[in-house]
Amino acid sequence: MKTLLPRRGFTLIELLVVIAIIAILIGLLLPAVQKVREAAARTQCSNNLKQLSLAAANYEGTTGQLPPGTMGSYPPNSGFTFAAPIVGTLAFLLPYVEQDNIYKILFAADPRYFNTNDTTLTTGWYNNSTYFAQAQNKVKTFLCPADNPELSTTGTFITFYCDATTLVFTGGYYPNPTGALFGRANYASSAGSIGAGTNSFYGRYSGAFTSRSKNPIVSVGDGTSNTIFFGEALGGTDTGTRDFSMAWMGAGSFAAAWGIPNQGGAQWYQHSSKHTAVVLFGFGDGSVRNIRKGVGTSFFTNDWYSLNRAAGMNDGEVIAFSNLGQ
Repeated sequence: MKTLLPRRGFTLIELLVVIAIIAILIGLLLPAVQKVREAAARTQCSNNLKQLSLAAANYEGTTGQLPPGTMGSYPPNSGFTFAAPIVGTLAFLLPYVEQDNIYKILFAADPRYFNTNDTTLTTGWYNNSTYFAQAQNKVKTFLCPADNPELSTTGTFITFYCDATTLVFTGGYYPNPTGALFGRANYASSAGSIGAGTNSFYGRYSGAFTSRSKNPIVSVGDGTSNTIFFGEALGGTDTGTRDFSMAWMGAGSFAAAWGIPNQGGAQWYQHSSKHTAVVLFGFGDGSVRNIRKGVGTSFFTNDWYSLNRAAGMNDGEVIAFSNLGQ
């Protein structure tokens, strides 16, 4: 004779205890998972910046000069105008970041956009149908995985222009929905403090990438290990609803003069990132360094000078990297 034993189930209290334990474990794991994701994003971002610095060096090895910060008006540094090609540094590097197919299409359509000596072209890249179409491609190397610039709600910058004569940093953007068409970027070349120009103070912190510049690496007098080539830039706010982003085709050189704001304070004209506490910068020797947020936002402080000396290529002044959080 078989005896049937009663099947014991979980009581309501036991189930609640198990659920509570699971909730606690999830709460403990989430910060760890977030840290792993953030570390992975920072590693990939660092690799992107390294690739851009090496791409610029390879470009120089091929052409004898670094690419320009932007294809501004001619003669160089003669003021901002939309009647200029305004193609930025990243477009020049396409063949060196495995995007040769895009570059070939652009060059075949009109090579003048890549000729720093051309004086005949008087219209921006966005007015050329081929350039407009190719600018809609997404290039992974130009994007930081910690950010999603596709979410910008207001518009996308199509050019930046630094001017150490008028001391103005100009940005031009397309409002959405047109602005939302373009492939974005999280990186910009360094124009130094605020580019090249006649102002003796800011001009001495001119960077390696300015309007129609064509600097050979040997002209980087401060040394490539002491000179920023590329840095992160969101082209918009860094918390809450994102207003602006920037298109890689027109992502020209960026200014260091306004510093690196703390989290939640970034404006379109400042270096910024979605990383916690730091913004990443690629130097001319291929190294990548973290610079803490909050550096250089007050003019003429020790950390402001350190940042602008690092952004400049021929100031000859000693950089106190400790002021940058290193």
